[in-house]
Amino acid sequence: MAVILAVVQKNEKIIRLSAGAVSIASALTIWLFVSPQFFGTEVLITEWFYLDRFGALIASLIALLSLSATIVSVRYIGHEFKDGEVKINDLKLYFTLLPLFVMAMFLVVVTNNTLIMWLALEATTLSSTFLVGLYRKRSSLEAAWKYIIICSTGITLGLIGILLLGYTSQAGADQSVSFLISDLLKNTSALSPELVKWAFVFIFVGFGAKVGFAPIHTWLPDAHSKAPSPISALFSGILLNVALYAIIRFQMIANQAIGGSEWTGKFFLFFGILSVVLPAFMLLVQRNYKRMLAYSSIEHMGLIALGLALPPIGVMAAVIHMIGHSIIKSGLFFGAGEILLRYKTTDTTKVGGLLKYAPYTSSLFLIGIIFIVAMPPSILFVSEFTLFSAMIKAHLYLSIAVFIALGVIAFGMLRTTIGMILEKANTTDLNETREHWNITHSVMLVHIIAVILLGVWFTSSSGTGFVVDIIKNLS
Repeated sequence: MAVILAVVQKNEKIIRLSAGAVSIASALTIWLFVSPQFFGTEVLITEWFYLDRFGALIASLIALLSLSATIVSVRYIGHEFKDGEVKINDLKLYFTLLPLFVMAMFLVVVTNNTLIMWLALEATTLSSTFLVGLYRKRSSLEAAWKYIIICSTGITLGLIGILLLGYTSQAGADQSVSFLISDLLKNTSALSPELVKWAFVFIFVGFGAKVGFAPIHTWLPDAHSKAPSPISALFSGILLNVALYAIIRFQMIANQAIGGSEWTGKFFLFFGILSVVLPAFMLLVQRNYKRMLAYSSIEHMGLIALGLALPPIGVMAAVIHMIGHSIIKSGLFFGAGEILLRYKTTDTTKVGGLLKYAPYTSSLFLIGIIFIVAMPPSILFVSEFTLFSAMIKAHLYLSIAVFIALGVIAFGMLRTTIGMILEKANTTDLNETREHWNITHSVMLVHIIAVILLGVWFTSSSGTGFVVDIIKNLS
């Protein structure tokens, strides 16, 4: 597919080929890998594959969000090509790297080999770095350099942790080295608890940089704000969850080797608190709507981390939150792309009159903001209510601090969004033509309907049972 796109010269063919390929790949992913695990209880374990219901959940999110992002890309990148923002070579580069980026994320989730997982996670960085710097402006190139340096350095630390796990597996009775997740889980009693702890520290900090945990998050606001909006949607919507998935797999091994989750839970608790509190300060002064969404992603990764620190109820909340955040945040970045196409700026002080000039975009974007701050009937209301029910019992004062931070974040995001919708526009680049319903609006509407239906479903016994079955694989 990448070779075909490299030689195609017409932009219409490039867009059609890429959109068709990703759509077919997404459908095949769900049919071949996800469906059997989603609706069954068996874990697929071979020398190459490790796929349980949690892995199937993340794989399905990759497939569905990559499909949404590709559909939106047809309009978004096609529009930028017509405006001269990107050239034919940029168009080919975009639609060549997009499926490679998706494939790398998928490989992280389905592999049974920790070294292949590391390679795939690094491949997500390499394939998406050029997408961050697609426009070749100084700010986008700086963001791309920061992204590849910080994330590659972090992933290198993760490799040290993986090699330590391999070394401690060699200390077992049979003196054999194994990098298979299934073997490590099966033989945790033979692993050295001290070496496992050191390995987990390297893996958590290293892969945590990719997740965007504060204070090792500095690449994230720049990369999310400078990348094309469909790529920003994949970054926030699923890439962060894929990196977190990798950490969770190693947490499973560490918990069994150490004899409990209390030690690893302290890492999730500490970085979770930082990742919620820091964005609260930044969102009060943020004047870039794409960076606003990026800092919101850091906050939500923090909330998921807090859930993972409080099993089993907190882990249930974390899984629900991963689903909800993926769907809502990707939809918001699609909306941010529509705003950017119309106003040609991400500066909130130059965006105004959205309700007048872009009524469909502004309405859907506002609903998404309401949902991302966990107002009912958002699925995130269900996950955060569940999280606080566990957190108040375990850490009352920390719960109060987190609740205040979430209030500040909600105020900052709503104030910025309402200002863009109602205040007068302050730019000469505004496209004042009447907005028509387009494919991006349809995708955003589907995401909004999905989070409402899922929010209702997760309050039912069947929805709760679904999450319980998933977290059984994580113990």
